[in-house]
Amino acid sequence: MISSKEMHQVYMPHGSLLQLGETFYMKDFAETLAYLAEKGSREFYEGEIAQRLVKDCQDYGGYLTLEDLKNYQVIEREPLLINYRDNTFLTNPPPSSGGILIAFALELLSKIDLVNIEFGTPEHLQTLAQVMQLTNQARKDKYNTNIYQKNVDEIFLSTEHITQYQEQLTKINKWGSTTHISVIDDEGNAASVTTSHGEGSGYVIPGTGIMVNNMLGEEDLNPHGFHQWQENVRISSMMAPTIVLKNNQPEIVLGSGGSNRIRTAVLQVISNIIDFKMPVDMAVNSPRVHWENNILNVEPGFSEAAIKSALFTSNKLILWQKKNMFFGGVHTVLENAAGFIEGAGDKRRGGTSVSISPPSFGELGG
Repeated sequence: MISSKEMHQVYMPHGSLLQLGETFYMKDFAETLAYLAEKGSREFYEGEIAQRLVKDCQDYGGYLTLEDLKNYQVIEREPLLINYRDNTFLTNPPPSSGGILIAFALELLSKIDLVNIEFGTPEHLQTLAQVMQLTNQARKDKYNTNIYQKNVDEIFLSTEHITQYQEQLTKINKWGSTTHISVIDDEGNAASVTTSHGEGSGYVIPGTGIMVNNMLGEEDLNPHGFHQWQENVRISSMMAPTIVLKNNQPEIVLGSGGSNRIRTAVLQVISNIIDFKMPVDMAVNSPRVHWENNILNVEPGFSEAAIKSALFTSNKLILWQKKNMFFGGVHTVLENAAGFIEGAGDKRRGGTSVSISPPSFGELGG
């Protein structure tokens, strides 16, 4: 990764990396936010900031133009919705890829009775590995080339399509630049927000403090190869901010960083909470697995006997020595059965949870 001098001023303002506990100031960014608040958001797309961004991009061999920025639009979409064991699952819809792949995996997992299967047993590990493997296969078979097809979500998640992979599951069954925040309040309001710089992003628009993402540098988002994305077509994303409803009320709010591991990380936390009845901290910080390219990655914490007994079809098994941010960072809040709100930050990414009580009338000085 090559970082611009403006980026260096952010994370090594004194010539060396910032250390834990240091306070750093992003004055350019603060001034930019104040400027945009006064002038309006179009200034970013058509004003001086746009001029700086396009000039730098083209000076370094990029293809971004002023016309691209001017024509950019935010698109509001209806969330993707499925039912998982009497819970309503809401997540990012196509052309984002993460949400629909989590939904597909949950549909497969819903066909397996996990009531008598304990977490971390060979049966659990084997089921997870095969669900991930079949989801990846379905993505290659029916999703990557149809991502912009109308109603692709209905077709991809149809019973007819899922059954093809479910039958296979039944037979078998005999590293971080993305961050996430989850919020829920006692009135039932909830928000799930994921944001990312992409892989290897090291650029700041001069004088603004604005860091630009690099989604085109994400291998997982370019299944047909780099520099093969069609012009004037919105790029996909693996980010999958998600809300699970119970009786039409937010029950679980979660999401993750981790590129192509986002979908498997979110999948496992949802399953841990709903299927294995884990408290939220245990659900988030229990060990995980990830299947990709015929390789199964396994975090420490599962028993050696379970790993040896599970019937994995992967050609390669990687046993990690420590829990790692490779396996995502699923920051989660939920309302438990007693009506109390609980949260858990994923320790793999230094996550934390904070409970804030609203001030009373007296505290407001009334």
